This record gives sequence, C-alpha cells and structure tokens, in this order.
Amino acid sequence: MKDTVRIALDWAIRCFGREHVENLPIRALRVAEEAAELAQAAGVPKETMLDLVEIVYARSKGDAVQEIGGVLMTINVLCASISLDPDEVFLAELRRVLRKTPEHFAARNKEKIDLGLIA
Repeated sequence: MKDTVRIALDWAIRCFGREHVENLPIRALRVAEEAAELAQAAGVPKETMLDLVEIVYARSKGDAVQEIGGVLMTINVLCASISLDPDEVFLAELRRVLRKTPEHFAARNKEKIDLGLIA
C-alpha cells in the first residue's frame, strides 16, 4: 500500500471510525456522493443523474472489486483527458483534508447519519 493511501486510511479511521471505513456499502455511498458532486461541478443535469441511477439499478449487480477498478480507470482517464495527474489531484485533496480537524469531518458525517444516508 502506498504511503499516501495509508495516510488517507488512517485519516478516515480517525474521522469516521473503523466500522464506517470498513463498511463497503457506506464507502460505496461516499464514492457515489463524490461522483455526484463531480457530475454537478462538470455541469451534468440532475435529471441525467437520476436517469443514470435508474439505468444502473435496472442492470444485474456487478462485482464490487471490478467496479472499483472501473471507478479508478474512469477517474484516471478523466484526469488524463484534462491534463491532470491523478496522483497529484489525490495528494492535493489529502493535504486539504489533513488541514481540518477530525471533529470537522465527524460532524459532517453525523449530518449524513441524521439524514438517514448512512446507517
């Protein structure tokens, strides 16, 4: 495991607790949230995102490990297509979150729990 990934994992455990970090449905939901925020930032209409969710959920369930690979492949191609190094983007985000307290992220996570988005 890369040092930066280990640092990110340690950060996540401090902020959200091991139980949340190691819970696949919770982590997948967080990936979906970030993907939705990326789509919003890129100008994808909400209606298109809702249609996409309907299309995906109408298909057979995939294999989680393969789907993680698909997410990683897609994000790497996206970065390359706009001349970004995905490792540098990750490092910048890691530095950003490390400047905030674990309590900040725990509070944000509690808001999601209170909304019923996370068990």
